Amino acid sequence: MSRGLGKVQCAIIAAFNDHPNRHFKIAELASLAYPGVAIEDKHCQSVRRAMIKVAPELGLTKCRASRSGERGWRLSHPLIFHMNEKV
Repeated sequence: MSRGLGKVQCAIIAAFNDHPNRHFKIAELASLAYPGVAIEDKHCQSVRRAMIKVAPELGLTKCRASRSGERGWRLSHPLIFHMNEKV
């Protein structure tokens, strides 16, 4: 049974609430979820796993970021998601 949203999921939701029209790369979300920590592959993998859970609920889509050849995540439509709602 789930105990609710985790730390990484909450950081992802907060990032998209604060910047609904911005594209985020996984490394950028990892630096928000783990402030003050040198981001390693394990942190990016953790964010990827959290994205699998929250992306459908938030309406997130994977897309190409603004720089050529890079990929990122963005909201498919502006949406405010409150962390106290059930996922």
